[in-house]
Amino acid sequence: MQQLPALHPRDPDWRRLKYSRSAADFGVACTGPQSEAEALQRAGAPFLREEPGLKLSAAKTLITHARSQAAPFLGDEITTMPSATKHRRSQDRFKRRSSTGKVARRVPGAVMLEQRKRSQQAGKPVQRTKLLQERDCTSSATYQLAYRRLVNDDRHAYTLHRFKTLKQTMEAALPKTVASKHKTAVGHIDRKYRAPMQGAGAPYRGLRAPVERAGKDPLLALWGGIPLKWDSKASLHDQPRPSWQSRAELEKRRLAQVCEPCGATRMTDQLEVHQLRALTDLHKYQGRDQPRWVKMRAARRRKSIVLCHSCQVDLHAGRPLQTQRARSRTQLLR
Repeated sequence: MQQLPALHPRDPDWRRLKYSRSAADFGVACTGPQSEAEALQRAGAPFLREEPGLKLSAAKTLITHARSQAAPFLGDEITTMPSATKHRRSQDRFKRRSSTGKVARRVPGAVMLEQRKRSQQAGKPVQRTKLLQERDCTSSATYQLAYRRLVNDDRHAYTLHRFKTLKQTMEAALPKTVASKHKTAVGHIDRKYRAPMQGAGAPYRGLRAPVERAGKDPLLALWGGIPLKWDSKASLHDQPRPSWQSRAELEKRRLAQVCEPCGATRMTDQLEVHQLRALTDLHKYQGRDQPRWVKMRAARRRKSIVLCHSCQVDLHAGRPLQTQRARSRTQLLR
């Protein structure tokens, strides 16, 4: 009895049609036989060609049965939910099959595999090389923002729980990135930053990288706490308001008054900005080990770097830059 439909699937007096469009892509869902769908396609092609001057793409235009073959649309797949055992108590206090035959979105398996490969090498999680020059909080925030964007974009998909494998991959790659930067074990980073957190009223385990500030509460960069709960009525904020910054990135780095390679401040040495002609000049070190300042620029994709006068002289002389210098006059006197 659970396999029988609640309504007559071939009722000749009941039809329904839904239309959805995004830019030049559109999809039409109709309830009825395949012959009516083909007639709709034949009638729509001349209208689109004559009125708006559009032409249907032969590679993208197709007619599919939602139950047997999903229809690709805007990177997702449109299908009908086949579950005949899931029930939900309605307003009249009776349990009803709430998901059988309903149109829903799902995430293609190829998309999930592609997202996992970005944090993998030979099938295992690896660190991100471009984040090795960043702070621990920046690395954690970068992983969190990337994962949150993927989950929120597919919040309407009923296969949202499949992101669990992607979460496990990124959760293993993040400690490896931080551990590779500090030249330590992954377990040490995990024990240092592992902390409980709350997400949508449920407890989660994640990573918490604090940034201490003098006289203020520390800033927290979190990883985790994003529930993989399907919500068919969630609102997607795909057009956020632009955020304007008061200063450029180079200006902020210059006002920080810190030498980026060695950490010297303006209290110990004069600070200068070294500028390259183009980013292509960083590739002339192929075949031999690149200097540290070249790796920092290549990772950030920036032509400028803030240096103290000593590092500036060492750079032009071809000597390796020091990694630690005195940070204040008090340390110099000691």
